[in-house]
Amino acid sequence: MRIRWIPALVSVVVGVGLLFGGWYTYDQFAVKGPLEKAINKLPDVVDSTSSFDNGAAKVSLTLDEGANLRSVYDQLTNDGASVLKGRELKLDVSGAVSSDELDKLWSTVLFDVAQAMETKTYSQIPAALDKLAAENAGLTVNTEMDDTNVYVTLHKGEAVKYIILPRTPATMEVWNNASKL
Repeated sequence: MRIRWIPALVSVVVGVGLLFGGWYTYDQFAVKGPLEKAINKLPDVVDSTSSFDNGAAKVSLTLDEGANLRSVYDQLTNDGASVLKGRELKLDVSGAVSSDELDKLWSTVLFDVAQAMETKTYSQIPAALDKLAAENAGLTVNTEMDDTNVYVTLHKGEAVKYIILPRTPATMEVWNNASKL
């Protein structure tokens, strides 16, 4: 029995083309398309990019100056629920105008916020941020919380910094095995 190389090669190319073409079509129309529609319906979104990696949907948003971070997150999780089912939403949010000054101000209060997150005394977060706002003229702070995240918005002049802090702290796997040594 002799193999016919041209029909075999054509069959492989057509099969691979159908397989990857079907996967690409599914990815574009059933996954990325609905997520992009949900993102485009969000208020105050200036720019966005999204990708899917290892069971997580990564969305980067640039928001307008007066955007409410919690409502944007809620609307994205509700409108994109059909696409996000079983996937973790990793949202990276930045303002249309960022500032090194806001980054420095955030870093000065980061220890207090981290301690409040670790001890789950979330009421200390607005207190620490209000103290920061009182010490820095022109800085306004907005904090909100829901079941999954704490949302912080720092605003000074034209610059805005958005921070999303997950309420479920990440656990370190190393500590689970430390007692076995």
